[in-house]
Amino acid sequence: MEASPPPPPNPPLFAMNERVAFLSRVHVGTTIPLLALCLVPFFARMYTRTWPVWKPHVVGADTCFIRQLCAIADWALLEKEMFLQPQEITREEFFFAIALAHHAIAVWGIAMTLIKTSVVLTLLRLPLKRSWKAVLYILLAVQLIFGIANTFYNFFKCRPYHASWDLSVIEKQCPGEDINVIVSNVGSAMNIATDLVLSVAPMSIFWNLRRPLRERVLICSLTGIGLFATFASVMKVVILAQWADAEDRWATAISIATWTVTEQFVSIQAACSPSLKKPIESLLNKFGIPLVEPDPNISFLHVPEEMRQREVRRQAREWMGDSLSGTRVDSAVSRRDLTNGTLEHRDIESLEGKSTPTSASASTSGTAIQAT
Repeated sequence: MEASPPPPPNPPLFAMNERVAFLSRVHVGTTIPLLALCLVPFFARMYTRTWPVWKPHVVGADTCFIRQLCAIADWALLEKEMFLQPQEITREEFFFAIALAHHAIAVWGIAMTLIKTSVVLTLLRLPLKRSWKAVLYILLAVQLIFGIANTFYNFFKCRPYHASWDLSVIEKQCPGEDINVIVSNVGSAMNIATDLVLSVAPMSIFWNLRRPLRERVLICSLTGIGLFATFASVMKVVILAQWADAEDRWATAISIATWTVTEQFVSIQAACSPSLKKPIESLLNKFGIPLVEPDPNISFLHVPEEMRQREVRRQAREWMGDSLSGTRVDSAVSRRDLTNGTLEHRDIESLEGKSTPTSASASTSGTAIQAT
């Protein structure tokens, strides 16, 4: 009597159907172009931070490099869920894919926290009103606190640790699926809210700049990319709501992974896209479409009144002193003898009458200095 052949070492667990294969192809076809697109503004931003002058204080404070690595790592961890053709998977492949997806959730939280932190730090460098700065500081604090708490929750929510993905563990302490869905929905809701604020705030700020219309449209279009990340977050929340009742959870997990990676890569594009302004402007200039017409009467920002007065005084001193040969005043004498009120009065008068001939301005400034 012949002995029966031994069972295969890795018996199939279940088959990946055509729907899983289709959603996997959609995931790959969507996320790889997005990865390539988000690398373009990333390298453009790194270029502007390091060229023509190396800015170590800016590069050190920026999180764009770390967040890019986290986003790519999250994308790579989720790729093991993808099966481009219908096939059977083994038990080891099943648990390995679940383990990588479990760690991808924590990496996603870190990446999104770094992305939002980078955008907030960039906006805080602008001369904003106190109300805007207060909102940004609160947003930064909430984002950091939730990001740290979410990371710890995802890493240490189960005892023993591997029980998070190893379904064969019997004795374990883990939160229920309802808790996991609530935590995920809270994180997605925060991302939706922060995406809206961090997309609308730059658009509002840049649109109110005293700049040409073409330039404002370009800047607002670049910063408005973050609204697509908001749409991706909303779609992910909708699919997560169907998780508990999903018949094919593997296909549902692939859809969630697709929107998760889309959300990350689009957020990176929105955070780094303002760095594309100069290359796009240079390209349009080559085609004879200038964004900015040279006009000395247009200022880049709504400068506060105090800053404007200081700039007026500085320009007046240059026009009346350094720019006029033979009428330079010793800096030590001017600092000791000229009062702030006299300087301001003289500067404003000189600006109002800056069209006066050079000889008349020189004699007037000499008389004013002697009189003080």
